[in-house]
This record gives sequence, C-alpha cells and structure tokens, in this order.
Amino acid sequence: MTHRLVISAVGALLLAFSLMYGPEKASAPFAQIPQDEPPVRVLFVGDLMLDRNVARSAEERGALSLFSSSTRALFADADVRVGNLEGTITNNHSIARRDNSILRFTFDPTLSATVLTSLNFQALSLANNHALDFADAGYMSTRSALQGLGINPFGHPLNTGGMLSASVESQGHDLCFVGYHSLFSPDTAPVVDEIAALRPGCWRLVVFAHWGDEYQGHSNTQQQEAARAFVDAGADLVVGAHPHVVQEVEVYRGKAIFYSLGNYMFDQNFSWEVTHSLAVRADFYADRTHFTLMPLTIQDQYSAVATGTDKVKILEVAGVADFTLP
Repeated sequence: MTHRLVISAVGALLLAFSLMYGPEKASAPFAQIPQDEPPVRVLFVGDLMLDRNVARSAEERGALSLFSSSTRALFADADVRVGNLEGTITNNHSIARRDNSILRFTFDPTLSATVLTSLNFQALSLANNHALDFADAGYMSTRSALQGLGINPFGHPLNTGGMLSASVESQGHDLCFVGYHSLFSPDTAPVVDEIAALRPGCWRLVVFAHWGDEYQGHSNTQQQEAARAFVDAGADLVVGAHPHVVQEVEVYRGKAIFYSLGNYMFDQNFSWEVTHSLAVRADFYADRTHFTLMPLTIQDQYSAVATGTDKVKILEVAGVADFTLP
C-alpha cells in the first residue's frame, strides 16, 4: 500500500500533522517515544559539492565557515552521518573553476579532509553522475581518500564493480547502505540483488539513490518504480538526491521514501528551490523509526538550519515535518 504524507499546519508553527490514506485524510497522532530506549540516530543530507565557488568561498573565508553552528549541531547530535559526495577527490587541478560550464568536479584533498572530518561523516555515496568525472582513476582516488579519513564509500555510477554497499556499526547494530545511480544505467537489478544478499546481516538497510529530473519538485515514474522495487527487495528506507531541490515524501508498504533532499552544499544560487533543502534524522528503534525533517538553507556557499517562513515552505514541499513508522 502506498500513501503520501501531507502536512496539515495549525497556525504558522505547524503544530499538528496528518497522513493521507487514499482519498481519506485520517488524523495521525504520533506515538510517544520512551525516553529510556536510546535509538540509533542517523542523519541524511543531500548533494555535497566542494569545487568551483564552494572551493573559492572556502579559500576566502575558511573551510569551516561553509557551515553554520546550527548545521554543525545537527551533525553533532547524530550517531551516524550519511550524504552524497557529488564529485571526486583527486590532485587534479579544477576544470570547473576555470570554466564553470564544464561540469567536471574535483575536490582538493585538504579541503575535503577538513570539511568531511569536521562534520564526522561515516558513509558517503559515490553512486552519482560526477563520481567518474576523472575516469576510473578519479573514482578510485576518491574511495581511497574517504577510506583514509575513516569514511565508508558506497555505490558506483554504473551500479557495478562489487562496490555498491558499505556497512557502519553503531551501538552494536549493523547499518547497511547501498548506492543506486539511474542516469547512466537505470536497471535496478544489481541493487535489488545487493539488497537480497545483504538483508540477513543488516539491522537496518538503506538505499541512497541518485535519480530523477533536475529542478523538478516532484518525483517521476522511474523514481517511484525503482524506490518500490527496493522496498519490495527488503530496504527499510530509501533516500534520494540529484534533482537539487526538495521532492515529496512517500510511505510504501510501511517504509519511507524521501525522493530528494536537495542540496546540502552547492554553489547553485539561482533560485529559492536550489538554495533550500532538507536533512532527515532517522531515529531507529527496535520496533519503529521516527523521522524528523530539518529544513536547511544553502545561500552563497553557507549552510544553515532554516527558520521562519523558509522552514514552513520547505516542509510544505516535502509534505510532512515528522512521523513514526512501525
């Protein structure tokens, strides 16, 4: 069964929410979470790019100035942090800084180390259309750089090569992450097979997908079919990136699908939609998962937690602010 999550605000503070089931909207009071049962808290963010104007801003202001104290607090409050690394880490000179019409991204190793370790990422997806910007050598250089920082890379742009997944241990539980990239090869079979192979050994299994149409505020049919195939195969959660804007949230067979979180750090400053995004906090308990959506702003290469009308508007796009699934 599929249903959309829709937001129902009480005043400007969004004090109550509802779930939509088919044509009927039913009240959905959220379960109280026992305080004596600590969850495994995983924070998900979208596209992270450290080339072009992001690199310039880091040089001018300092790498740590890219992220506000409010953004860093979100990371500090999590046990595991996961995102999509939209480019490579190599010693090559930047092409995109010389000509921003050439969309080939490479990140300075020193800048990458400063940013990624300061945010304390545990896993980053390389299943995207920029992970091969400097060919196989650039992809392998990126994997090596991440591993050297203690970060688990997962996913391949072609959904091949035996590098689709990674696991992270937290509080005695194995969390599995599988990457999927649809732009070069939309076939879901390799990822479905990976899910089936991993499922018996994973306490929670998450697919991080790179898919959809850029700048479109709603998922397309291919995204929907792929996401549901992953859930059918055993995924507990599906998180999406690539459109650079926030897309809707869906529940399918009791599992959440976040079709696009939008940008986490990028230098796209040409519209409200690309400068406002989501972080998602998943509190994994033994018998349920509580999701909290954290609206963000990313303006002039500065990431901060959104407030006021920006926060309200982002949550309206997503369709929900927080919810619990068994």
